[in-house]
Amino acid sequence: MTVAEFLPVRPRRASAGRRHRHHKQLPYRIGEVVPGAVSVLLVPIATGGPELEFVAVVYGRDGARLPLADGASLALASLLQGAFTAPWSESQTWRADTNRLTTTTALLDATGGHRNA
Repeated sequence: MTVAEFLPVRPRRASAGRRHRHHKQLPYRIGEVVPGAVSVLLVPIATGGPELEFVAVVYGRDGARLPLADGASLALASLLQGAFTAPWSESQTWRADTNRLTTTTALLDATGGHRNA
């Protein structure tokens, strides 16, 4: 099940020191929200207002999608926005092995599955 949550288009920026600390703790914190997460795809959907709706798709080691609890999309988006400065109006992918965020061109099919454009 994919959960959609809302966050502001321009999140409040943390200081560089705080972002660095969030970045170091990110794999642990994401593991608390979704155990076994290897990559997180965060896709923004414009709502026409001052906020974006985020749909998070999380993959495990075997490449299978992991189920998300209610509120997990919001928690993942908040963690990523606290650790990285990025264009949040574009799709972002976080990978646990590199602990980096990359901008991706992503589409979700009708079932909520990920397919590259």
